[in-house]
Amino acid sequence: MSAWNGIPKEQWGEHAYPQLVANLTAYPDRSVEMSIYRGAQNLPTYKKDYIEHHLLVPDSHEAVLAAKAIQQVTEEQGGECIFNEKQDRIQGLDPYHSVAFLRKGLPSFLERIHKIVDEEFPNDPNDPTVLINVTSGYKAITPYTSAMAFIYRLPLIYKYEQSSSILVMHPLPFELDTRVVEANYEVFAHLRYGANVGEWKDRAEYQSLLRLGYIDAVDDVCALNGTGSLLLFAFEHDAAVVDMTKEVKEAVINSAELRDRIFKFARDPQLRESKTELKNGHFVFDDGDNPYRLFYEKGIVQRVYAAYANHDEYERQLRRPKAHRYAYERVKVVRTGDGYDVEELWSPSVRS
Repeated sequence: MSAWNGIPKEQWGEHAYPQLVANLTAYPDRSVEMSIYRGAQNLPTYKKDYIEHHLLVPDSHEAVLAAKAIQQVTEEQGGECIFNEKQDRIQGLDPYHSVAFLRKGLPSFLERIHKIVDEEFPNDPNDPTVLINVTSGYKAITPYTSAMAFIYRLPLIYKYEQSSSILVMHPLPFELDTRVVEANYEVFAHLRYGANVGEWKDRAEYQSLLRLGYIDAVDDVCALNGTGSLLLFAFEHDAAVVDMTKEVKEAVINSAELRDRIFKFARDPQLRESKTELKNGHFVFDDGDNPYRLFYEKGIVQRVYAAYANHDEYERQLRRPKAHRYAYERVKVVRTGDGYDVEELWSPSVRS
C-alpha cells in the first residue's frame, strides 16, 4: 500500500491518519496512485485540464484509510479524486482468501468498473477523461485491471515501483472470441458467484469448461476463475441473453425503445430488482414515467412473456391470470453503434 510508505506497518491504523495525510502532502510522489494521476495529466497524448480519478480498494481498513487520505490530499491540492466507500470498497477482493475472491471479490470488481466506465462516466476511448486506480498493492489484481483496459480499448497507465517514469500501454486492436460463453451461457451465469462442486462435477459442460481453464474448484466450491469471469464480462459488455415468447420477440424487434429497455433489464440485476413489482401474480418491470412494461419469470436467464409500449394493453395483461407455462426462445440483445439488435444465440452446431 504505497500511500503508507514511511509509516511502519505496525503503526497502520486510524490513529495514524493525520500522519498519513501529512506524508502524502509533503511527498505526493511516494504514492503510486497520486503520481500516476499527476503524471497522466501531463502525458502528451492524453494531456487535458480535467481528469476524474476513481479509487477502488479491497476490503481492508488500511486500504480504505489510504484511499481517503489520497482523496483528501488530492482535493486539497486542486485535483479531482472520487472514492465512495460504500461503492468502491470491494467486498471479497482479497487474493489471500481464494473462495471469497472467486465468488464475490472478482465479479464485484469487474462490475464496479463497468458501472463507472459504462454508466456513470461514459468514456470516449480516443479521449479518455476517467482514471481508475486500484489501490492496495495486490499484484494479483493487476492482470484483471490490464484485461479490463484492453476490453474497453482504453490506455493502461503504469508506474513501475520507485521509478519516476509513467508508462503507457496503448490499446491492442483485438477482439475476444466469446462464443464459448454464448454456447454455454447458462453454466457461465450460474457459476458467476460460485456453486457447490457436487452439483456440477458430473455435468459434461462443466467438465469441458474446467479442462479449458475457465473454472476453479476450491474445497467444495466451484466458480468462474479470472479468465472465465473476464470472458463472461466481455460477452455481456455488448450482449444480454433473454428468453422471450414469440410475441415478445416480435414486439421487441419492432420497437427500439423496448430493445433498449430489455437490454438494460437483462444486463443490470440491481436495476431489475429495484424496478420490479409483483402485481396480480405477475413480476412487472417498470423503470419510470413511460408506457413500457415487461412481464417476466425470474431465473438465471430472465424469461419475458409480455412486453408493452401501450398502457392500455399493459392494463389488460395485468388483469389476466399468469399462465402456468410459456414457450420461450433464447436470444441475445446486442448493443450496436446506434441502438440494439435481437440476434440468434450462437451454439456449437452453428458454424460461423
